[in-house]
This record gives sequence, C-alpha cells and structure tokens, in this order.
Amino acid sequence: MKLLSIKEYAVSHKLSIYNVVKMTKNGQLQTQTEKIEGKDEVFICVDEIEEVKPVQQEQEKIDDFEKAYYKLKLQYSQLKIKYENLQKKI
Repeated sequence: MKLLSIKEYAVSHKLSIYNVVKMTKNGQLQTQTEKIEGKDEVFICVDEIEEVKPVQQEQEKIDDFEKAYYKLKLQYSQLKIKYENLQKKI
C-alpha cells in the first residue's frame, strides 16, 4: 500500500481535487488520517497495481488522438482540394 496526498492522487488520476475530496467523503477511496506538524492530513491508500492503469489508458488516448489527427488531416486536405477546384471555376 502506498499513501498519496489528495493533490498527488488527483494529479496522477487526472481528476480535480474537489472530485477526489468528494470521493473520500463518500467512502469510494480508502483513506488514512495522519497528524503532520499539528494538523490532521488525509492520505489516500493506493495499491501499487492501480498506478499502472492510468499509464495504459494514457497510451490508448494517445493512439486515439493520433487516429483522429490523421482523419482530420485527410478531411482537411480533401476540403482544400475541393476549395481550390471551386476557386478555379470562379
């Protein structure tokens, strides 16, 4: 088990801090409270296996972005050719 602060968890899972706080209050995430410098701070208990998942999802998103980019580039080039043909007719 690894302990992450709310901010670290939010950054690693690409969530807002507000949503992470809501998830801890609802009991969706395991938490542990520790006293640091006289203040109670909440840490989220994370299994090390869980941290690998966002990396795999990120790779899939990159592939999706690349596919979408090439698709849009193809559409752009087709529209550019049509536009140039219309300009020639005018």
